[in-house]
Amino acid sequence: MGYQLRRFRLAAGLSLADLALKVNYSRGYLSKVETGRAPGNVTLARRCDAILATGGALARLVLMRPTRTTGEPSRLRDLPPPLTTSVPLPPNLASGVTYMLALDAAHDGLRQVAERDMPAGKLLAEANRAVHDAGLYRAREQLLVTASKPLVTSGEMVFLRLIAVRDEVRRGARLKSREYHRAYHSYALALWSFRMALRVEFGHEPLTPDTLDRANWLDLERCADCGEDG
Repeated sequence: MGYQLRRFRLAAGLSLADLALKVNYSRGYLSKVETGRAPGNVTLARRCDAILATGGALARLVLMRPTRTTGEPSRLRDLPPPLTTSVPLPPNLASGVTYMLALDAAHDGLRQVAERDMPAGKLLAEANRAVHDAGLYRAREQLLVTASKPLVTSGEMVFLRLIAVRDEVRRGARLKSREYHRAYHSYALALWSFRMALRVEFGHEPLTPDTLDRANWLDLERCADCGEDG
């Protein structure tokens, strides 16, 4: 997706540094993607699609990219490290950010599985793999031993809601199905609660939905498949 990413970025009038800041990846990694030295991943592609208003073009390129061994559409792979600063975060904050990004990657992987037709046995394995490959279990362990009680409590709630999404996918729920969206919007609410708990850990005030021009944290009004009625 490198050439297309560069073309869209330049058309939007953004430098590599500008885009890196907006999508929370390092400038060096984005440079490698644009020059073909790194393949990119669907999480990065979707973030760039949102920032560059590409209509999902970059994500489609990644999802349709064949693997080296099977020729099947690629699934979520190991993600590059997120953007870091020269000053290391304290362990409680670092574990919270890592956990939040792992949740995002795990859900992204589950969305990919829910978009594909596959036998029940493979569906089970791929849904499990999406969560495992995101590094969520390791990130959860780090959170449990380093974070404050409110952050751990919020983290466990969003973990259970994500597992509920995984279980619906394992049972065959497709991306546009009522079963998937019922689990997803419950997860979205818990994820926003975790984000706000993490903001408090950073010393910031929690946000309210109207601060970000939202009706609520369920994401119902922004869901093309659910609409206002959910």
